[in-house]
Amino acid sequence: MRVGAIDIGSNSIRLLVADFPGDDPWGPTLATVARAGESCRLSRGMHETGLIADDLIERASTITQEFARRARSLGATRIIAGATAAMRMASNGADVAQRLSAAAGVDVRILKGEDEARLVYRAVVLGLGERARRSQCVVFDLGGGSTEVVSGVGYEAGRWTSVPFGAVTLTERLLKGDPPTLETIAAAEASIRAELMHDCASLPERTSFLAGVGGTVTVLASMDRGLADYDPAMLEGWYIGRERALALIDRIIHASHEERRLMPIMGEGRADIIGAGALVVKALLERFQAPGLVCSTQGLRYGLARLAAVEAAAERDRPR
Repeated sequence: MRVGAIDIGSNSIRLLVADFPGDDPWGPTLATVARAGESCRLSRGMHETGLIADDLIERASTITQEFARRARSLGATRIIAGATAAMRMASNGADVAQRLSAAAGVDVRILKGEDEARLVYRAVVLGLGERARRSQCVVFDLGGGSTEVVSGVGYEAGRWTSVPFGAVTLTERLLKGDPPTLETIAAAEASIRAELMHDCASLPERTSFLAGVGGTVTVLASMDRGLADYDPAMLEGWYIGRERALALIDRIIHASHEERRLMPIMGEGRADIIGAGALVVKALLERFQAPGLVCSTQGLRYGLARLAAVEAAAERDRPR
């Protein structure tokens, strides 16, 4: 069974086309056929206007349409498009979803925070293999407009929270300057820490297995591995010890935009926001007293692909 998934995030839009050779879409077997991503920055300026701007809607529409076309051309029999924090929070979110649906010929679903969190958790744990499936885990998905944090045991998700900030929104709210001053960084750290302590109050005090999804995490893992190009096979499951992770974060936070842009695999689409993302990762390491960070490249789009396979199987087996 071949399916497609489009993750319409607050910072970028991602595509996955995948095969499920077995009968269980939530089993460990999944074969990646194609994956792609494009920066869109849907949440830009939303903290001021509450709206997704028209030029960003047009770009998102073009990307979603192209990704849906690509999935169909590769033989995907079912495609799911899921939208996250930007469309959940924007006052014109439902209208944007309708516009993207019409352009792509795919129903764009605005995911509830709980649904997003649980899809991400299961996709990450299944992707990371046996060690994750035997552990008490905390998984986080650091996006542009929100950060989902989920605890669980093995592949069964337990408590979760959706923290209402991400790399884009934090940059716009708290991290002005190039590079930001020490006072600005300290104030941003205090604000992030306070929000996490409040919103994660019901989650475990500590974890020995902290796994992260998102561009900030993959950049940190790539820097740790010395990779010049994005290679998910080299990054999936990569472990960064706590002290090494904090050193990399410190390097990112205090760098100028130009210095960040020249770091391997960074590029323009992330250089201006990764400082805020790095501060969130630092705060999560501290909040959960984690010994280190595990990188996952199998985030929401992998969960959406598994959901697409479930729905395709149910439709196939429905009595005619």
